[in-house]
Amino acid sequence: MKRFLSMLGASALAMFCWTACFPDDYLDETKKEPPVVKPEPKPDPKPDNGDKDDTGSGSQENLSYDDLAAYDYLKNYVNRTKSPDFKLGAAVTVSNFLKKTDEYNMAVKNFNEMTAGNAMKQASILRHDGSMDFTQVRNFLNAAEQAGMTVYGHTLAWHSQQSNAYLNGLIKGKRVELPESTGEVVLLQSDFNDGNHPFGGWGNNSTRTVENGVFKVTNPSAVNSWEAQFAHDMSDPFVPGQKYVLTFKIKGSSAGKLSAGFQITDGYKSAGEFPDVNFTTQWKDVEIECECTAEGGTRLIFSFGTFAGDIYIDDFTFKATGVNYTYEEMTAVEKKEVLTAAMDRWIKAVMEVTATRVSAWDAVNESVSGRDTNGDGFYELESAAWGSSNNFYWQDYLGSGDYVRIVIQKARQYYEEFGGTAPLRLFINDYNLESDWDDNKKLKSLIHWIEVWESDGITKIDGIGTQMHISYYENPQTQKSKENHVVKMLQLMANTGKLVKISELDMGYVNSNGTTLSTSQLTDEQHRKMADYYDFIVAKYFEIVPPAQQYGITQWCPTDAPGALGTGWRGGEPVGLFDQNYNRKYAYAGFANGLMRNK
Repeated sequence: MKRFLSMLGASALAMFCWTACFPDDYLDETKKEPPVVKPEPKPDPKPDNGDKDDTGSGSQENLSYDDLAAYDYLKNYVNRTKSPDFKLGAAVTVSNFLKKTDEYNMAVKNFNEMTAGNAMKQASILRHDGSMDFTQVRNFLNAAEQAGMTVYGHTLAWHSQQSNAYLNGLIKGKRVELPESTGEVVLLQSDFNDGNHPFGGWGNNSTRTVENGVFKVTNPSAVNSWEAQFAHDMSDPFVPGQKYVLTFKIKGSSAGKLSAGFQITDGYKSAGEFPDVNFTTQWKDVEIECECTAEGGTRLIFSFGTFAGDIYIDDFTFKATGVNYTYEEMTAVEKKEVLTAAMDRWIKAVMEVTATRVSAWDAVNESVSGRDTNGDGFYELESAAWGSSNNFYWQDYLGSGDYVRIVIQKARQYYEEFGGTAPLRLFINDYNLESDWDDNKKLKSLIHWIEVWESDGITKIDGIGTQMHISYYENPQTQKSKENHVVKMLQLMANTGKLVKISELDMGYVNSNGTTLSTSQLTDEQHRKMADYYDFIVAKYFEIVPPAQQYGITQWCPTDAPGALGTGWRGGEPVGLFDQNYNRKYAYAGFANGLMRNK
């Protein structure tokens, strides 16, 4: 769920995150916490049931922080007699788990299954040249096995965090030679009128958005030039000696400077620099030229750290000039054939590494959009027509019907071929399935699409994963609506007869004014309300979902999110069961009490 530097070291680069952060992006693979010594908890507390309401949940209002130490580890509260197959999971940062940091200790003691935050996604494995590196995945599976934990696979297919440069290169089309070096090839172009932009970026809490058809870059303070950047990775390397031209319009909230160049991502070396662009508060037309000076450059990179404020860019074009070639566009049928083969190759490689150790997967992640453009009462699948140009929408090429079918078929084929013996469980995972603003329409749409995908009589989807990136709302009417639609969601999912998984649970807090609060702003009373909501959700899961359909619950953010509000994934919010030092919160007790209600 943006590491562009010309001069900065690799440690700083590790903070990069492609695209606007999606829910899955919170678990940065370099996140580190200082070691903390914690007392061993005492076993077997009595849950504080309080005065039960009609929801069946209790109250944590009498809890104190001293009481938290009396709780046992969370996994010990799972009723294995009533729910023998239930998995209690946590998302982890794989690099921390392998180093056996506090995150490792927390996961092993409290949970029996793990989801890798980023390490098993395509962008973490499949390189721009098509090669794949599963080293970290193999190490993670070994470490999980040694710790006695299972691994839930996340994810085989998604439109985000794919190897975009490689995939786009596959469907670029046939290269056609021209008789003379007089041609032009447009490599990247956007007028931003669709609300999207093709750039990733990083640094200094800077942001990249589109407002009123204009690309807007905001840097909150002046730093070194390379400490705030945006960039685009190309599918093909720049050609040494070739000339390239950038044209765009630019202005700023004040006068400033923007730098651009080519970068070799291996070692973050320069492969050519454009002339600096000076801008004012008035629109300026820019045309600048650069010659590639070294082999291996694939990143077009812009640096703006020295400027504090807003930069506006419009009508952007990047092209190669004086070339003796062009590209002949592929047909839709040809693109589908090429990308079906690419999906086959990817899933085959994944299953070769994981089949004997991973038997449950998010086969397809976040497939359903929030748009019903044809008026049939169901949301369409995600698409580049309304999505981000930073993503790669497989369904646009494979087809809304065949996309998921292809993934499911390939997964089952290669799982068996590479020795998988446990029943393979394939899930469709999505967010906003508990939405009250549209009466769970996204979930109803997903159920509709599952019926479409399975209508071929061959495709079988085993379960539905609901992410549940939620908040407790201080407004009682709003909160009651949220709770009612959580119940509706669980009922709808249970009625499908499929496995039900809460796949990425975390929680923020919204006060009576509609303001999202940071962890530092919360009172004890507000923490207890969040604990009550955890209690409610976990208890309702066991109450509504039959034991045979209970796959499990995974806490996506075990600890509170670092950073400031509005940064990273839910930065600064009280999203965890533990604080950032791995001390238990009231939310931990609420979660535990919810587990204990499954009697």
